[in-house]
Amino acid sequence: MESNKAHKDPYNIFYFIGFIAVLLIPTLPATLTLLQVINGH
Repeated sequence: MESNKAHKDPYNIFYFIGFIAVLLIPTLPATLTLLQVINGH
């Protein structure tokens, strides 16, 4: 059981990173636009 849990941990980490990436990708254009507006003023 312990070895199975340790074996699954890396997959959970990659899944977590992928989940965050999916959440952040849609915000990238808005973030870049916001930075351009701030720099433009």
